Amino acid sequence: MAKMLIKHKNFLPLLLLLVLFAFPMSNAMPITDVHNFCKETFEVDFCLKFIGSDQRMVVARDFSDMFSIAISETQIQVTNAITHINNIRQSLNDPLGKNRIGLCEEKYEVAATSFHKAWEIGQKKSNSSTDRMEITRSTQAGFDAVCECEDEWSKHGPRQESPLTFYYHNVLKLCQITRLIISKLEA
Repeated sequence: MAKMLIKHKNFLPLLLLLVLFAFPMSNAMPITDVHNFCKETFEVDFCLKFIGSDQRMVVARDFSDMFSIAISETQIQVTNAITHINNIRQSLNDPLGKNRIGLCEEKYEVAATSFHKAWEIGQKKSNSSTDRMEITRSTQAGFDAVCECEDEWSKHGPRQESPLTFYYHNVLKLCQITRLIISKLEA
């Protein structure tokens, strides 16, 4: 009977959910704290979707763990943007569009490196002000690179709609959430 249940794909997530409710992590961050945190952000629903509903929040113990989740979600958005750039590159035939998408590819690569650096420092869970400042600098550098890409679509010629605006907005919101998390870490 157990083998039959395990073969069903839906059984394992249900079992995990049951175990988590039956045996909650005693040192995990209470879900009410996560919801209260998201209420402090500018984008409550966005925060709950990307941070509050992330499976890793079940075992997150503190704002350091929440930071890792937020910066990981930011990295995912940047990676998805790079994939999108590669998918649309061929559709941009004019020299201006090609230059703009080339610059965006460079900027999103810078963003990926910067957010990864912030994530690495965050993994140390250090309380040093130097590490907190470096996390802030790296996160800002990643965000600035994404902004430079978005701004490029209105420079050096006719204004065009950026094909990366969706990712820009997601990175913007995640960086705002990350800044709030960093302020909680410093408190």
